[in-house]
Amino acid sequence: MVKPRVAVEKVAGQPSLAVSRVLANFPDLCRRIEGCKKVFVKINAVYFHPHLYTSLSLIESVVRYIGALGPKKQIYLMENCSQGNFTRLCFATIGIDRMAKSLGVRCLYLDEERPVKVTMGNGNEEDQVSFPKILHENLISNREGSFYLNMPVLKTHCQAQMTAGIKNQLGLLYDDGKAKNHNHRLHQKLVDILRYIRPDFTLVDALKVLARGPMPPARFAEKLLHEKDVIVGGEDTVAVDAVCAKILGHGPEAVKHVTLAAQQGLGVADLDGIDVRGEMPPCAEKIPWELVTHFPENLRIVMGKGGACYEGCLGHAEQVIELAVNDTATNHSFVGRPLTIVTGKDFAAADLEGLVEPIILLGECACKEVLETLRRKYRSVDALNTCGRCDNILASVTRNLGVDAMSLSPLTRFEIYRQFLTGKLHGLRYKIPR
Repeated sequence: MVKPRVAVEKVAGQPSLAVSRVLANFPDLCRRIEGCKKVFVKINAVYFHPHLYTSLSLIESVVRYIGALGPKKQIYLMENCSQGNFTRLCFATIGIDRMAKSLGVRCLYLDEERPVKVTMGNGNEEDQVSFPKILHENLISNREGSFYLNMPVLKTHCQAQMTAGIKNQLGLLYDDGKAKNHNHRLHQKLVDILRYIRPDFTLVDALKVLARGPMPPARFAEKLLHEKDVIVGGEDTVAVDAVCAKILGHGPEAVKHVTLAAQQGLGVADLDGIDVRGEMPPCAEKIPWELVTHFPENLRIVMGKGGACYEGCLGHAEQVIELAVNDTATNHSFVGRPLTIVTGKDFAAADLEGLVEPIILLGECACKEVLETLRRKYRSVDALNTCGRCDNILASVTRNLGVDAMSLSPLTRFEIYRQFLTGKLHGLRYKIPR
């Protein structure tokens, strides 16, 4: 059996050279790109803090490399932002839209594209999700005429353990599909997406790797960065992710979705079974993925003894609160602004006594079990009867704490609304949290 090849290349301030050296390890791949009319590049750009998105220098280098293989190719830079954000805003804030215009390529805002229903997983009705029609037509129905390049940024992820090639594909789905999958089944759902659509090539930005990700407040981010200064590429996305796990200091077996993907025959995760070309960056420690929170004292999370999915309600809540209270442009004082979040299942009666209002009841499990009880006991109960959604948590948290959600963006309010209305004219179905 031929080992899958994964190339690791030091960048050293020369991204174009590094990209060329990585792709030189895959000559057949370059011939395939030459024969394609369309190239879809799935970048990672769900938030606008530095080092949380694929480096612009790498994106530009890849676009120029592809363009040199055929100037008449249609190249798309695509993303579908996390809930509570929208892609057009992220691209404008980062500068991806301006770079794309200068390079003559198209920004593909997947959250503005028309969907089709597809089935991922076991074929059950619950495995049906919406999928962008343009990708279905070009990367599923007519794959021969198109090339799919996956370009994530390597970072830790408190819910998925790691963002690399497999996790980056969650951004192909719309909000409803992401929310349906963001629970205790998350790792298997990531594998289901990989089974449905596999990149022709995965190229990972591992220049500066973030610990305790995926989106810490800006004031903490710099201290969480680990300099690696490499890019990692290969045709086997599972093998690429296995090497990326090692760059983080973890064995591939520690990352659940990497292990599941290998077990289900979607690639190789055993490092001994991978032909690694190039030199791995040094790693003296395991880069942690567990989130560290900095909450005000008057904010309390009450959880039933049955727990809550960290991949869903609990993890989303912690990330959103961390951003809301630590990443605003002005210094908010939360003294006199209490907030209680109730989530999980299997509550004892004592758990629900003496809660300080306002209260957010979070998740389907909690709402089903204790909504009526809480509404009898308390006046201010905001019930979020969904699982795995950031947008409704952000809206409720910022409203109850008196934080302006728009202050999380560095753009002016006018510019945010301008981008939003432009998106709406092109099919955007998301809302601005407020």
